Amino acid sequence: MARPLKPEHLRRSKLFPLRLTPGEFARYERAARKLGVTVAEMLREGAEIYIQTRGRDGSPKKETRK
Repeated sequence: MARPLKPEHLRRSKLFPLRLTPGEFARYERAARKLGVTVAEMLREGAEIYIQTRGRDGSPKKETRK
């Protein structure tokens, strides 16, 4: 039995070429293995965290004190 198709908006069809040094690649590969995820998944989640922690102007968000 074939696997059901994912909805169009959930299909990962776009590639984002990224050049890494051999050292960077090895570091990310080790970290992903340790975390039990793929390198792609780790980089996607890391990018999301990076975006969420930046302000509108691209600078780090400042913590607001109450």
